[in-house]
Amino acid sequence: MANFSKQNIKGIVLPAAVLLTICVIISLALALANNVTAGRIAELEEQNQREAMSRLVKAETYEPAAYTTDASDSKSSFTYYIAKNGDEAVAYLFILSTKGYGGDVSVMTAVEPQGSVKAVAILDVSNETPGLGQNAAKESFYSQFAGKTKDISLLKNGAKADKNEIDAVTGATITSTAVTRAVNEALDQFETIKEANADVE
Repeated sequence: MANFSKQNIKGIVLPAAVLLTICVIISLALALANNVTAGRIAELEEQNQREAMSRLVKAETYEPAAYTTDASDSKSSFTYYIAKNGDEAVAYLFILSTKGYGGDVSVMTAVEPQGSVKAVAILDVSNETPGLGQNAAKESFYSQFAGKTKDISLLKNGAKADKNEIDAVTGATITSTAVTRAVNEALDQFETIKEANADVE
């Protein structure tokens, strides 16, 4: 009986120990791989952002800036970029992510110094449905934002440019809403820095 118990314990403990060892080794390997690639991933993301900035706004420099306030009622902070030719600010660039249908949608919005949208770039809609939500990355959709001002409205069809409206991507209202929300948030952030900084025209 004692012999049978020892064999039973070996039969349970040994495979469990082997599995535990394998799990630990795999976890360490994944952590190591993540540490090795994290820097490169961040570098590629920054490069993609810079390329998107240069497509949206032709400028000599793209300077990172930050807005932070810690008022008694709320705390707000965000990072943006100022596209400049010499000392002149030609646009303000905001990168925002909002919840879409399948995940986060990442949008870059260039805002003119007077407060209208200069251009929009869709940085990432890869989590959205192929053939539907991913169509938000098509120029026929995102180009509608150019020239729009605060509080852009999204319609399923029949939008009128002079009423600050845009048409949603067919069959992808949730993704279209996410992009529109990101652009409206960028315009709100621009208004915030404009009010906080007298140098913003």
